[in-house]
Amino acid sequence: MSDIFKIATNVPALNTLFVLQNINNQIEEAQARIATGKVVSKASDDPATFLTTRLFESSINSYVAQQVEIDRGIDWLEKNNARLDQVADIIIEIQNLTNTADSGSVSSAEQQAIAREISLLVEQIDTILLSGVSAEIFSGFSIASLENVSVTGSLPSASSLSLNGTNLIVTGASGDFTTSLTNISNALNTILNAEETVGAYIKRLEFEYDDQRVAEIADRASLSTIADADLAEEQVNLTSLQILQQAALVGLIQANSAPSAVLTLIGT
Repeated sequence: MSDIFKIATNVPALNTLFVLQNINNQIEEAQARIATGKVVSKASDDPATFLTTRLFESSINSYVAQQVEIDRGIDWLEKNNARLDQVADIIIEIQNLTNTADSGSVSSAEQQAIAREISLLVEQIDTILLSGVSAEIFSGFSIASLENVSVTGSLPSASSLSLNGTNLIVTGASGDFTTSLTNISNALNTILNAEETVGAYIKRLEFEYDDQRVAEIADRASLSTIADADLAEEQVNLTSLQILQQAALVGLIQANSAPSAVLTLIGT
């Protein structure tokens, strides 16, 4: 005898309702995966997978933060290197003017004019070095894996480069020109060596940036494998669940109406 004649507790209807509720829960989960694009969006979905995804996200954020730091560091070093390059260009111009002044075809008046021009260029060197180049380049700085590195020496000036006073004379005897050209050459070497060192630091950071980027992409690929939902598959699954939902609803309606057959037994 079927349970349909036991109307106090409609067991078939309760079983069908349980199935319908389970289907509804699966539909809700499928819709969440489609909406978020993730297989797991909260810890209760899958605690182990959720933990793994959060660890990967933390690692990725760390790589991104390091890339930002490196990128800013490279920008800072390049700005300082550009300033040093300006100084090198000016020193080369001073060298050219000194050679011109040393020419036998240049008059004393022309030498004086060259001396004034060189004096202005020397002032520009000081302006660039003292306001455009960071003292940390020479005193020490840290960027990413570069810790407390520096260019040898201290922040130069026209005076420390021997580009002032009696160290730079472009008028008078030939011996004075020789001394001046030697000082200019030494000053140029100092600036170029500083540029070379800063350039080496930049190159190092560029490689480190690439390394961090590769590691970030690798973690993103692993995270995608674990956490990303296959939207096509989820849509197919959702369609299937929606069909089952409709069937369960029909079954529930039928299960709820079945006990009414008892009415025929009592002549109603």
